[in-house]
Amino acid sequence: MSSYEAAAPASRQERTTLRTETSFFTAVNGVRLGALQPGAAITVRRASGDWRQVTFEGWIFTASTGPSSRPEFSLAVSAPDGENLRADPDGAVVARAIRGTGFTQLARRGGWTQVRRSAWIQLSHESRVASRETAAPAAPVPPPAATPPPQLTTPASERVVVRKGAGLALGPGGATIGTAPDGLQAEVVERSGNWVRIRTDTWVLAEDVVPMPPDSARISLEELRANPARFVGQPVIWRLQFLSIQTADELRPELPPGLPYLLTRGPLPDAGFVYVAITAEQASRFRAMNPLDEFVARGTIRAARTKYLPTPVIDLIR
Repeated sequence: MSSYEAAAPASRQERTTLRTETSFFTAVNGVRLGALQPGAAITVRRASGDWRQVTFEGWIFTASTGPSSRPEFSLAVSAPDGENLRADPDGAVVARAIRGTGFTQLARRGGWTQVRRSAWIQLSHESRVASRETAAPAAPVPPPAATPPPQLTTPASERVVVRKGAGLALGPGGATIGTAPDGLQAEVVERSGNWVRIRTDTWVLAEDVVPMPPDSARISLEELRANPARFVGQPVIWRLQFLSIQTADELRPELPPGLPYLLTRGPLPDAGFVYVAITAEQASRFRAMNPLDEFVARGTIRAARTKYLPTPVIDLIR
């Protein structure tokens, strides 16, 4: 019996604090969704063997979320490499979730969203949690007889060739973002059930990548609309969805008349629109794009809205 079990029965809901980094899963022996950090506060709901269903909360950067494909969740992590949950906006990290992990939204503050999630964790023979409510010392913990087998395995330098046309998903059972080309080679990072996470050596044009933006460049539409004058002239790095190339006219006096501009959707994951002022030379880059193609735009905010529409305008730098 672990010291956690000796301190309080799992049948009673209890606020506890984790002692070690602990993975959380969709269900008992389910898909791994991420890891809770030491010091993270959780509420234990129920037990199943050495598994515990827990609920935890945190603040996540709004720009790293998008709509969830599952109706029980308000949103899901959309950042390709996952995202941290923090105790407060800009506070200590309490968890990290992989892309596609769903959450229930509780509140929003500036560029941050407070979320909640129920998930399952597995207790080792060493207690992972310490009760905040129990003052009595815990019973001694005997040394573990054996280490429980992990739910995920990470092969050492396992190289594979992906079948042509195989779907590339955001996570186990998640949305498909593309298909594998012929002869795609990859390294196996981890396995979960009948899913395999892979890492590929892929090249892109230098003009299509930009450094990860600082928080100051991650201005959301909500922040911009709440304080329009504050952000004019500020730099932004936004992920946008290309729709079309247009020519500025008198209905959009914020744009240089007669010059091209981009009609885009975003900044993703926000469901808005953005006008992007471009030069004639820059326009040639976008004529080869298809509607709904995504790209990262680095620019400065020219206007928080146009004269007739609540659509921000940015000047494209690159």
